[in-house]
Amino acid sequence: MIRSTLSLLLATTAATVLGACNSDTPAPTSAVVTLMPDDHGAHAKSLTGALTLDQKQGVAAARRATARFHDFSAANDAGYTIQFPTGCAELPGTGAQAYHYMNGALVDDVIDINHPELLMFEPRKDGSLQLVGLDYVAPRPEGTLANEPDPLLGMRFAPLVVQGVSVWALHVWAWRPNPLGVFMPWNPSVSCKYQFEN
Repeated sequence: MIRSTLSLLLATTAATVLGACNSDTPAPTSAVVTLMPDDHGAHAKSLTGALTLDQKQGVAAARRATARFHDFSAANDAGYTIQFPTGCAELPGTGAQAYHYMNGALVDDVIDINHPELLMFEPRKDGSLQLVGLDYVAPRPEGTLANEPDPLLGMRFAPLVVQGVSVWALHVWAWRPNPLGVFMPWNPSVSCKYQFEN
């Protein structure tokens, strides 16, 4: 049931995103998505201090695995084509996460540091998208705290509800320094200022 709900949402989101795309680059929607801490971003157990050696090595591995996705077309070619949640995510006064692009084929119970389920892209003034972070997610049975994935880089996943879908999630700011911490949900160094207008 969880997987079918997520699949339906992914199909609907994909249709919406593809309908707004031109032949060169899928354009994000223009609406800013304002998400409250209880929704997409309540990582109460996030580490804000210095990283351990294992965490530094894990983030470095994630960077190596995702470096090619600085080219947005390479991310699309690799399956990161579904905008979820839709819009440019920001929490006024706290920071942003920008646009999330998901690879639906990776959304399952398996978490792999080298294959994040979502990539986070900040819209730039010139209309391009810049890779800023990674988002690891797994389906979560609605209304429960069951099936929590094993910690990633020593960090527990947060139970979230994103546009009506229950997930486990962990952000890793691998490509944009976050003064709040590498694993914190919102990054004050990321902005939706130049979100795309259709």
